[in-house]
Amino acid sequence: PLVWITRPQPGADRTAEAVAAIGLEPLVLPLTEVRACDPEIDIDAAERAGFVAVTSANAIRLAPKALLDAMRAKPLYAVGNATRAAAEAAGFARAVSAQGAVDDLAALIAAREGPGSEGLYLCGRRRTGDLEDRLAAAGISCRPAEVYATYSVSQPTYKKAIASGGRGPAAALFHSALSAHAFAGAVAASEIHAFEKTLFFALSARIADALPDWARTRVVVAATPDEDHLLAALRAGFAL
Repeated sequence: PLVWITRPQPGADRTAEAVAAIGLEPLVLPLTEVRACDPEIDIDAAERAGFVAVTSANAIRLAPKALLDAMRAKPLYAVGNATRAAAEAAGFARAVSAQGAVDDLAALIAAREGPGSEGLYLCGRRRTGDLEDRLAAAGISCRPAEVYATYSVSQPTYKKAIASGGRGPAAALFHSALSAHAFAGAVAASEIHAFEKTLFFALSARIADALPDWARTRVVVAATPDEDHLLAALRAGFAL
């Protein structure tokens, strides 16, 4: 079975390897791409922060080196294990994972950092979950530093997915709401038939909600929002 991987690089290739390892055929055609951008924050402000919050490994990968250098000795709170691993690989020795979603990350920070604490949130320009607001409610300030931006690809990627091998994909994996929105907005009514047998696997319920209404009866949401559980859902969907 052909499995369409919609996430951007470099994560798409890692997912493709995992999909191939469980006996399925990966089709890497990202619907989005990630680029670095200027966080518009001075190093002194970063050095004053008491902790770092991160919700995507892209933030670690694309943040300016000088910014990371100023923060490596600080506690770093990551939303999940993959983000924590990226932080550790970048030299953050005090990285901790919330092993969940933004709510879990906010709860972890609130438990570890008292009211009046100030942190820096390495993030993208498009984000959800309102981490800053949740922490503010706990009396904790967390300034966003937008170090990357995510864009929909310009080419009609989904048409390649339909045409690849002369058949539509048996499954499609969605790691972000932006990819799901891009897919929902790109497929015309006359093209829906190409996906009539496709199973849609979403990393979270929020991502699933961004998929088109006509796909809802064939959407499977990972038990927890991480790649291991997304792949477990994929294996279960094909009885592997």
